[in-house]
Amino acid sequence: MKKMQPKKGFTLIETVVYIGLFGIMCTGIFVSMYPLFMSAERLSSNILIESETAFILAKIEYALSNGITSPSGIISSPDSGSSGSILTITNGSQLYEFKVDTSGTFCAAPVACTILTLAVGSNDPLPLHSQRVHIENFVVTHTAPSATALRSLAISFTSNGVAVGPIRYYIHF
Repeated sequence: MKKMQPKKGFTLIETVVYIGLFGIMCTGIFVSMYPLFMSAERLSSNILIESETAFILAKIEYALSNGITSPSGIISSPDSGSSGSILTITNGSQLYEFKVDTSGTFCAAPVACTILTLAVGSNDPLPLHSQRVHIENFVVTHTAPSATALRSLAISFTSNGVAVGPIRYYIHF
């Protein structure tokens, strides 16, 4: 008489049950990890916006500190007592012009973007931030000096839908 060999391996039903259990475990892991991935992406986006905004404001502050150190430094645009979308600072030998470019010059097609540019002297304007950050509603308000207040610039804009400012710079001369 032949001895029966013990079965080796899994039956089809056991395999289907294990695959189903594995799928349920993977789904649970994905559902619990998804919020972490999404919050990391949001955090990365917020950090990008904040760093680009800080860089833009640092460039404006640099132009102001180099350009408006004496009465010979002039804010050409906007005029005193008015607002505008272009900031032009002239200092004897140097010109700084900040404005929003919507022409698509600095964006690869088919992406449409609004880039804040800086032109120094007679050089071509250069972008101040990456294409992933869109600058809109760039407004500069030039307040004239009075007996009770100093000359100031208030700068505000929208960076990827987040309002920035008004950031006020006081000019002493």
